[in-house]
Amino acid sequence: MTIPLALSCALGLSQVSAETWSSLNNAQSSNAAQTPANVSPQTKPSTSSTASASNNSANQILFSEIEMLKQEIQRLQGVVEKQGYELRKLKAEQKERYLDLDRRLSQVAKSGSLASSSSSSGSEGREQYDHAFALMKERKFDEAISEFKSFLEAHPKSSLAVNGYYWLGQVYYNKGMLDEARKAFAFVVNQFPDHQKTLDSKYKLAVVLHRLGDKAQSKPILEAIVSDHKGTSTARFAQQYLKQHF
Repeated sequence: MTIPLALSCALGLSQVSAETWSSLNNAQSSNAAQTPANVSPQTKPSTSSTASASNNSANQILFSEIEMLKQEIQRLQGVVEKQGYELRKLKAEQKERYLDLDRRLSQVAKSGSLASSSSSSGSEGREQYDHAFALMKERKFDEAISEFKSFLEAHPKSSLAVNGYYWLGQVYYNKGMLDEARKAFAFVVNQFPDHQKTLDSKYKLAVVLHRLGDKAQSKPILEAIVSDHKGTSTARFAQQYLKQHF
């Protein structure tokens, strides 16, 4: 009976020991499982919040850059539109200058003014004048300017001198040398008020003044041409210019 009792005690102790170890292991496993569960709810919100804030900041920067690009595109579009307008305006003015020059050359050819002379002294310098005029017709403006100036210096009393000043102003105008053109046309208007070239010189002077930014002087001259010279081609040109620019 002693042996079975010892065995029974040994078995009991073994069972208790096993249960104890099992309980300890279960407790450790439970603690191990509970630890991440307790910690993770505290760490996850922090990580998620940081990522969300970072994304919001990046989105704001991107949005700002897009808005800046839009504004820059709008500014550049405005610049392009303005430059396009200025280019069209310059082309129109250039075309107007050439058409006006061709019109006046045609008038001179029809009137036969180049072939007429009132006296031998009046035609003084005819050859040089004709050469300058031919250079202008060929659009050799630099050479024409030099030849007209030489003619005017050599023959200031010639009956062709007024025409020389007028055409010199026209060549300056076609080259865009507006201040020099102004001087030439003003010389004809002021020094030869009754000459056949004076009316055209007045019109060209008004146009040049306008292009130089002097509307205060330009407009009255154009209005005077329209009112005082009705029915002339110069008055029609003046009326058209007033409508387009004033």
